[in-house]
Amino acid sequence: MPFPCPSEMSEPLGHLHAVNGRQWDAEDRVRQVEDREIPAIKRRIDELNSLRHELIERVDRILGARWGAHHDVPPLTESIGSALDRLSVLTLRIAHTERLSEGGADAAERAAILRRQREDLVWSIAVACEDLVSGRRRPPLPERIKLYGKPGR
Repeated sequence: MPFPCPSEMSEPLGHLHAVNGRQWDAEDRVRQVEDREIPAIKRRIDELNSLRHELIERVDRILGARWGAHHDVPPLTESIGSALDRLSVLTLRIAHTERLSEGGADAAERAAILRRQREDLVWSIAVACEDLVSGRRRPPLPERIKLYGKPGR
């Protein structure tokens, strides 16, 4: 975490990273199976995506309760929960790329680029958190209006 993590965020962030890992695996699997197996895996991906968004919203609500909102300042372009989700996915991408990098310089170079991107993302999240704490920026609305097979959601 690029900032002190409230204890109530440990569980949803850990769960978010685990969900991202399961979704990554399902997306890999869907590219390797017979056509008849694809619908079931795609439904699972939708379920995981729905859970992922619920966890991001939970993180954003926890942080919003701690920081409050200053309505007379500009919002961030994305919520901290969304940025932490991107950090989780980037961490998974690095791990998968590093496994491939054992076989060649091209994959090792990609892994190095991804690690630099992760450093930049961590820095950006830390700055965004500082802006929120200081009142220079406010979080965007945490609710996402995503429909993953749930009518009315």
